[in-house]
Amino acid sequence: MTRRDEPVAFEADGDRLDVHDTVMDATCTFTASGPLDPVRVSTDRFLFPVDAAVSVETDELTLPAHAGLRVRSEAGDVVASVPGERKSFTRGVYYIEVSLGCKLYLKMFDAAFTLRGEPTDGPTPTTVEFEETARVAVGARSLHERPAATITMPDEPSALREALPYLASGIKEWSCERSWPTLRGHPPRLERGDALAIPDALSRPETGVTIAVPETYAALYTVAPLAYYLGADIVPATDPELRLDNGYTEAFAQHGESLGEATRALLRHCFFLDSLVRVGGYYTMERQEYEAVAGDLPFYPPNLYEASIPEQLMEYLEVKAELLSPYLPMHQYEATLRAAPTDVELLPFLLDDFVPVRVSGARRASASDALYSAYSTDPVPEGATKLSVAGFEHGLDAPPRSVESERIALLGVGGDVMDALAAVFIDHDDGSSYEAATIDRAKPTVAAVEDALSSDYDFVHVEAPITADGIECVDGVLDPATLDNVSAGIASVVGPLSEAGTALDALVERGATMGVASESITSRALGHVLGRLLSGAPFAQSVVWADHDGAYRFAGDVVACPIVREDGSTLPEYVLRSTAPDSHRVWVGAWSGFGGDSGTAVGLVSEHVVQPQRLAGTLLEQPASLSSEEVADLIEERDSVYVLNGETIQHDHALTPADVRDSARRALDDGEAGVRSGSETTDREA
Repeated sequence: MTRRDEPVAFEADGDRLDVHDTVMDATCTFTASGPLDPVRVSTDRFLFPVDAAVSVETDELTLPAHAGLRVRSEAGDVVASVPGERKSFTRGVYYIEVSLGCKLYLKMFDAAFTLRGEPTDGPTPTTVEFEETARVAVGARSLHERPAATITMPDEPSALREALPYLASGIKEWSCERSWPTLRGHPPRLERGDALAIPDALSRPETGVTIAVPETYAALYTVAPLAYYLGADIVPATDPELRLDNGYTEAFAQHGESLGEATRALLRHCFFLDSLVRVGGYYTMERQEYEAVAGDLPFYPPNLYEASIPEQLMEYLEVKAELLSPYLPMHQYEATLRAAPTDVELLPFLLDDFVPVRVSGARRASASDALYSAYSTDPVPEGATKLSVAGFEHGLDAPPRSVESERIALLGVGGDVMDALAAVFIDHDDGSSYEAATIDRAKPTVAAVEDALSSDYDFVHVEAPITADGIECVDGVLDPATLDNVSAGIASVVGPLSEAGTALDALVERGATMGVASESITSRALGHVLGRLLSGAPFAQSVVWADHDGAYRFAGDVVACPIVREDGSTLPEYVLRSTAPDSHRVWVGAWSGFGGDSGTAVGLVSEHVVQPQRLAGTLLEQPASLSSEEVADLIEERDSVYVLNGETIQHDHALTPADVRDSARRALDDGEAGVRSGSETTDREA
């Protein structure tokens, strides 16, 4: 019915219709009241972007249990969410949005129907009962969270320039809605080879935008994220400029002193304004940033919803950067690549993470707009991460896990690790506790370390010295480079950063997804790392929030969020800055594994938050100041991460108003009460 080389395939078997996401290898199944005879139909019938569609005739369809359901009008407005209840709809055109395995839309044409899903203690399927036999179009969109194809290219900048537009082939819709991460499919892989080979299944966008830059690896790597988001063609030129199909051109030099500064400024600017314009689209939720900015723009954001990308850019470029800067989300990290073909295979993963790219030796941005730094080659500065194609590839096969499924191995770790873990663990809404995780402890013998690393542990910490020869276990030395395969997801090793970093890199190359090398880490700090990780924090932020004193650096896909909270919520962070001993300003963020999730709207309901919705990666100031008593009460709630005057609160003891005042006095005396997220790190470039 549909080819298996397409992102989505449909297969009917009697009264059953299987919808298969061929990219993600996931299937969603519908059942009908009788045999189905699907007919391929145009995807243009759907208001929402879908990869493929069929139509069927039936008087009843049963949707899978666990599916998230919304009923939308013909115009796309949400008219009902149906969690286990009975609800009837009068005759009309409707969409039922189904989220499970892949994104599905059932379109009913001039039909009346009833949704029935009786609430029970367990998952219950939902049945759609039609008043009479109806024709239903079923459209499906792949989640597309991994590469669906591979482009081969020779070691020539001209080949990279020609291939770059095809990296945007996974973007599902060329409107402002692409600022939602679910509409930005993973770019295809890039592999080095003898000749340029682009699969026929890939298409290059035609958005009316062209980027003109020198045909060098340095320039092409730098503009790649902007070209990806704008769906731009790329042509060689001496002076970098943005060209629109209406004849308008704008020099990159107007937006920054270097190509890198200008590119990242344009990307953040356009992306953020798209996220405001989309308020007039599929999801009408308004956010704190919208309320703060929209009234000062030279246009009404929803009025640009139907405009082409060049038309939108003409308006966006009139907006002063200073108006937007307090509300722009941070990038999860900044990637530094070598200006050579050596690093071309990293590019699709960096575009998927939606991060800025610079090349070694290029001018750094004057102000940081990224939480972390990442490097493709040594030396890796303290606090930064070593980029690895292997780490990204391993991450594709490491879906988020629940607390109950987590398996942790601690080798050579002291006894107070569990007390520290318990102190900072934030309960999940479904009641999941850290006690549900499996935590095994043992001495760091060669056999125990090798067994833990080669077993399906999700996190392995080895408290044993590392030298140039390897990990010095209690009964011998284990060289990580001699391991054939590493099955552990996260590795944590201890030793001088040069040797420990080399060992960590070897573990990631052999199978680990990510890891950290620390010069030293106390069992208390390790407990804090585990507590934050099990609470649902991204791995790198779990380490930063541990507040241990030793130097460290990362390897692999460390911005990923290994543990998923049952309700899909993100981990909130309150950053508190004292302006006087009894007056404290509040900034609120909600951090997730938002590299590839840039553009997600996250919610936080609190009496201290003026507007619950915000973009992931933002840290937004709230209008009211808090007293020291209010700060102590807020921190005692223990349902978020709290950073008071630059110090992450670890809940080792109850924080009193007097403690808050003492913190304020120290910060004010030292002049260090500036806003600093506990997620921020600094690095020193070699």
